[in-house]
Amino acid sequence: MPPIHISGTSRALYRVFVAPNLRATTSIPLLYAPAFAPSQYNSPNQTPSLLPRTCIREKKYTKDTRRHALSDYYVIDTAIEADAINLVDEDGKFHTDVPLDEALASFNKVTHHLVQVTPGKVDELGRADPANLPTCRILTKMDLRAQHQRKLETLRRQAKGQTTGPSPKSLELNWAIAGGDLKHRLERLKEFLREGRKVEILLGPKKRGKKATEDEARGVMKAVKEAVGECKGANEVKSEGSVGGVMTVVYEGRKIEEKKEADGAV
Repeated sequence: MPPIHISGTSRALYRVFVAPNLRATTSIPLLYAPAFAPSQYNSPNQTPSLLPRTCIREKKYTKDTRRHALSDYYVIDTAIEADAINLVDEDGKFHTDVPLDEALASFNKVTHHLVQVTPGKVDELGRADPANLPTCRILTKMDLRAQHQRKLETLRRQAKGQTTGPSPKSLELNWAIAGGDLKHRLERLKEFLREGRKVEILLGPKKRGKKATEDEARGVMKAVKEAVGECKGANEVKSEGSVGGVMTVVYEGRKIEEKKEADGAV
């Protein structure tokens, strides 16, 4: 405040030269002025913080979707350590004592791999036994990748204490089912059984509409058993209820290509 007992000239000089400087030194940045402050600072009981503001990003966890190299799990192509091999070609034909270079040149490397199925035997000096050469097979990269995924799925299920076979399936039929629908359902049943799955079939009367006669119900059951009979190795493991009423039948299939895959599995 200017002194009270001063002349008018002094007051004028004070207002022109001194007062502006005093206001300038006591002003605050516009950011922290009430009119410009962020909403959290508008409260009269809060004072703005002069600490630096830090932006924290939450860490996101994503599933590992990397395509791991097949060479980490299989002995393929030039990693096969042998001068000669027994070869199973793309058509499944077996050839003995084939030079490795010749085998590698016999297929398209863009779409296929040469995969070692069984290692050969060597003597004490590390020399290959001509009677026990490594057995290798030409496989498409897609087939090899699918085979690897099945192995990983089996290991995952084992780690969880689950069965390693295919997951079970269920089908619902009513005794008055139309012929076309029945045929479609039975085709699905055969497909599941041939994949080695366990299939639970729930049969019962139709909730609305036509009620099946005894002969129609027996006909549906006969068709189901005939479909199961077309699946080699499939068998009935459980049956509860009665034909024409509410009935549950469980069948277990066996994979048709199981032995074939075991012979050529990598």
